[in-house]
Amino acid sequence: MAPEKLKGIVFDLDGTLIQSKIDFPKMKRNMIGILESNGISEGVLTPTDTTVVTLEKAERMWDESGKPEEERIPVRAELNDAMNRGELEAIPLVREIEGASETIRKLKEKGYKMVILTRSHNSYAVEALRKIGALRHFDLILGRGETRKPKPYAEALRHTAELIGLELDELVFVGDHHIDAQSAVNAGCTFIGVDTGRRGRDSWQGEQPETLLGSIKDLPEYLDDI
Repeated sequence: MAPEKLKGIVFDLDGTLIQSKIDFPKMKRNMIGILESNGISEGVLTPTDTTVVTLEKAERMWDESGKPEEERIPVRAELNDAMNRGELEAIPLVREIEGASETIRKLKEKGYKMVILTRSHNSYAVEALRKIGALRHFDLILGRGETRKPKPYAEALRHTAELIGLELDELVFVGDHHIDAQSAVNAGCTFIGVDTGRRGRDSWQGEQPETLLGSIKDLPEYLDDI
């Protein structure tokens, strides 16, 4: 990254700016139940997969079985509702990662464009940021279904850059998970990791990023140093 070119910072949400208590195993079990009621064989899907992987597997199986598009649309809506419920139920338990709101304020005052790119629902992201007092500092919040493809596909960051009128080499993406890192690699965007993911170092699946900060509160100093 050429520091003099940096104009925007894209942040992941959970594990990067906030800690939440979303019951992901329950959410995934609910999703699998919906899919098994709509043509997916029992036992094929597993709650150990991410929601994106689960949805991709379901689409492939529907393709193989010839399930018509008009029959898929209401199932997708039901799946989205299940994810939304799981996330919104967790809002009362959302906590700021130490120093996150102050960090966001400092970076905004430096003139950076500030963006959230998350695989959670937009409403969840908005309410979580409101709860930690950081909502007003963001220029754009992109949630589930609001980019052409989700992270880790390159289209997620490409679409983000287009919406805020910047080039990818004018952005840095900050996240806590290997999916975030892979998204940056796929898009050709600089990545900065933070070591506050829900699963600790296991969040990187053995591929720790080149730049890994202790937490989001270290980001302003790091950017000043470079």
